[in-house]
Amino acid sequence: MRGLLLVSLIAAAPPLAAQPSAPAEGQNVVVTGVRIQDYRDRLAACLARRCPANEDADATLALAEALFLNGEYADARSAVRASLGRNRNQASAFPEPVSDLFRANSRLARHIGLDREARTASFEILHALQAGIPREDHRHFTARFEIAEMQMMSGNFIGARRELGRLIQAARAAGRQDVVAVAELKDLWYELIAYPDSDARTRLLALSRATEPARRMQATGAKILLSRVLRAEGNNARADALLAEVGRGGSSAHRRLIHSPFYQLHQQEIRPVDGDSISDAIAMGRTLKRITEDYDNRWIDVGFWVLPDGHVSGLEIVRRGASTDWAEPLLDSIRGRIYSTAADSAYRLERYTFTADYETATGTYIRRRSPRGRVEYLDLTTEDAPAPSPAAAGRTPTN
Repeated sequence: MRGLLLVSLIAAAPPLAAQPSAPAEGQNVVVTGVRIQDYRDRLAACLARRCPANEDADATLALAEALFLNGEYADARSAVRASLGRNRNQASAFPEPVSDLFRANSRLARHIGLDREARTASFEILHALQAGIPREDHRHFTARFEIAEMQMMSGNFIGARRELGRLIQAARAAGRQDVVAVAELKDLWYELIAYPDSDARTRLLALSRATEPARRMQATGAKILLSRVLRAEGNNARADALLAEVGRGGSSAHRRLIHSPFYQLHQQEIRPVDGDSISDAIAMGRTLKRITEDYDNRWIDVGFWVLPDGHVSGLEIVRRGASTDWAEPLLDSIRGRIYSTAADSAYRLERYTFTADYETATGTYIRRRSPRGRVEYLDLTTEDAPAPSPAAAGRTPTN
């Protein structure tokens, strides 16, 4: 299974180990540098023997992951785009590898701030799959969810809900009622975000009270979404009561984010968020300053424990790029998160990038960074990555 961080990540690549503290700079350069060169050599050997598109994609995405983890976003994107140049016409024979390349390109573009490219690539994920797999299945459904989320993050509520409508139609035709249920719930959540004065909240409440076995998934999801709304309104007691009805989660490794406090960057993009994803951590707010930031190499890897009761402990920055002066509101938000409960603690590792879209200055064709900053997220958590001892959860975090 191809599963890169950027794709949802590459199994061939060794996982990034969660570390209890930031490594020394010299040590970090040596270890990461050797790893990247190994991946460069692997790709070069593949190309030298004229390897097929699937092997090219695997080698490229492994290299892109290593570059991304090292903060070399532009080089990672260049590697992926070069592979797309070689293989984009191979989608009919290798639909999944080509779609994975487009997925990686879309996510890298978002972290760099190339939003238009990211949106275009999100559609190409689906088109590549359709070229080689005419009958829609779980792969197409995933791609349609990604398009909807990308549209939502871009403020295109109508486009997001239109794509969900297409997904519901295709999933229903394929007999995938589970996918239909998730898509309908997400569509209701999008409606509530876009049109808070509509009856979406009333319908969400009615759905949360459903008792039929066939609607259990939707009822559980509706309770979680309603708990977010109630907590945002300051009604923590009712939010907790709803979550108590959901019950304790069965897996400590996969903890669902229930609540994440909004935060305000000192320069922040005004954009809607999909509350059913980690993007819920990014606040919608007004821009306080209009001076363009330097967004180069502004990233952090954050490690923390999710305790059995769902609260966060032991948060620290385990790796970083350039200055982290932008990150404190984000870190405060992560500390205030609430996840689903479980029997054991779980360790998480997440990448955050401070970035902004490119825009063209009025009266010129010169592109520059928008003054409206935002944070992009990618989950680096791997089940086989070692985490610091749970005892470390009580020590002072690194900020």
